[in-house]
Amino acid sequence: MNAPQRTQGFFTQSLSERDPELFGSITSELGRQRDEIEL
Repeated sequence: MNAPQRTQGFFTQSLSERDPELFGSITSELGRQRDEIEL
């Protein structure tokens, strides 16, 4: 059985570098929660 290989930078790269699409989604959601009223 082989141990899973981890890519370099997993814990050192920023999310925007590692996964720009996910970073954009999180940023948009944060802005929505901060700026819009939820009824």
